[in-house]
Amino acid sequence: MPSRTRGRESADGRVLGDRVPSLRQTWELTRVDLLRGYRWVRQQDFWLAFTVLMGILSVFFLLETYAAAKTVGSTLATGAAPPAWLVMATSVLWVFLTVLLVGDGLGSNGDLDHDGHYLTIRPAADVVGGKLLAAAAKFSVYTIGLGVAAAAGLIAGTGSPLPVLGIAVAAAIIPATAAAVGYPIGFALKGFIRRSKNLQRLTTVLGVGLGIAYVTLSVTGELLTVVDRLQPVLESAPLAWMGHLAVATTPGAAVDMTDVLVLLVLAPIVVVGGTILSVSAARYAWLAEGAPSTDSEEGPLPTAPESQLDAIFDVSCRAPATRGVASTTLRRAVRSPYQFVFVAPPLVAGIVFVEGAVTTGSVPWYVPWFVVWYGAWAAGAVLPLNPLGNQGAVLPTLLTSPARARHVVHGNVIAATIVGAPLTAAVAVGAGYLASSSAPVMAGLGVASVVAVTVSSIVATGLGSVFPRFEAISFDGSRQAVPPSKRAYSLFSLTLSLLVIAVAVVIDETARAIGAIVLSGWLPFGIEIGSQTLGAIASVVLLGGTIGIPIAYRVAISRIDAYHVQ
Repeated sequence: MPSRTRGRESADGRVLGDRVPSLRQTWELTRVDLLRGYRWVRQQDFWLAFTVLMGILSVFFLLETYAAAKTVGSTLATGAAPPAWLVMATSVLWVFLTVLLVGDGLGSNGDLDHDGHYLTIRPAADVVGGKLLAAAAKFSVYTIGLGVAAAAGLIAGTGSPLPVLGIAVAAAIIPATAAAVGYPIGFALKGFIRRSKNLQRLTTVLGVGLGIAYVTLSVTGELLTVVDRLQPVLESAPLAWMGHLAVATTPGAAVDMTDVLVLLVLAPIVVVGGTILSVSAARYAWLAEGAPSTDSEEGPLPTAPESQLDAIFDVSCRAPATRGVASTTLRRAVRSPYQFVFVAPPLVAGIVFVEGAVTTGSVPWYVPWFVVWYGAWAAGAVLPLNPLGNQGAVLPTLLTSPARARHVVHGNVIAATIVGAPLTAAVAVGAGYLASSSAPVMAGLGVASVVAVTVSSIVATGLGSVFPRFEAISFDGSRQAVPPSKRAYSLFSLTLSLLVIAVAVVIDETARAIGAIVLSGWLPFGIEIGSQTLGAIASVVLLGGTIGIPIAYRVAISRIDAYHVQ
């Protein structure tokens, strides 16, 4: 037995036993994981668009990093100590990456591929090593981007290329140690959750809650308050050593090289120790059999809508086929809530409005109209904007059932309106009250909410039937959703925005006055438009929209009725 173990270790390149990954196998598993991730992202058009958008926004941040580093380089060249904010920035980056890597290990990226069959081929240590190295490589995008900008600034400020060395070493050590600390914590939490039935039920809720909390802190600026509270820890050893290492090779920088040398010795120890801990934690997570359950503990599967909505469907749906489509559409949306991700981004702007309402007791005049727009847009984009693609595997059954195309259209419109209209109207009127809107405007908000949601649902069904989409995108290895097509998404958003703006201009005098001023400033050749002229233009737009509603309705029916599965 010992000789066979030594032979296997020699072939795999393992020299420290089964608790430490084989270097050769770790590298191969990392290469495969990164290649699969690249292929996955390349096929996800929505994620590619999001990545491009984030890349464009990151350019401005990197330019600011370059400018700040250039100033720091000029200061350090005089023999000054690194500024406190630089040390704290590197510490914040390490903490940020560690938290992200905890979530990465806790999420689907920390799961076994192919139902755990890898463990029948390779030891757990090799699989863990591949996951840690792949995670460190993926999250090093943060340190590489910031490192390039910072190094360029330091070079420009000092006139020497030497700052590249310190920046490069720090850019490698930060994600490596963050993965070694974050992943064992994520694995341990995964194993703990898998052994608790209650925690399994709350996982999604907790994840969404943490995401909302992070976005709220970021948008409202309270995240800086949290950083200020942690300042003593972030500016102390060993986190502060990251900042010292980053500028250790910058000419003239007054850095304690003892701290830098200790970090260079400590980092490999942390990486190896974290990897060994990750192997044990991963086994604890992957070998979990799940929480025990009994028939008495298991409740019925969640269903929606409830009986109250079924009673409403009995009143609002004359045809049983329409009622079936509407009920099924809502049930599918509730059971697969990832569809709502595609309408979540505008809610980030709503966080600022909520904060303003809480702190001052009032909101700007345009917030109620933003609510009307968002409610109508979300109601249309979630359900009716892809009436064919949302059916999934049951599409052939639907097309061959007694339900006609008009039943499909009516069902989608009713499903979106019956939920979206009351919510939009209530929030819009409440926002109108906080904005000190007049009684006629608040009444107009309520009516406009119901009309906008209904109209948006009809228009969305028409556009979605012309530009259907059937390909799903993946949120991770096991969760998928079918978004609307990009053409339908873009045309619907543009059309609805024009209609809601036109309604606001017609109803709200403040909107007319401000709209006339803004539009006059945008128009060339000194052309000016008065509020009355703008109101007339908005009325024409509404007239065109009114004419387009029945056209969209007829187009949806004809397209769905003529659709055939090849």
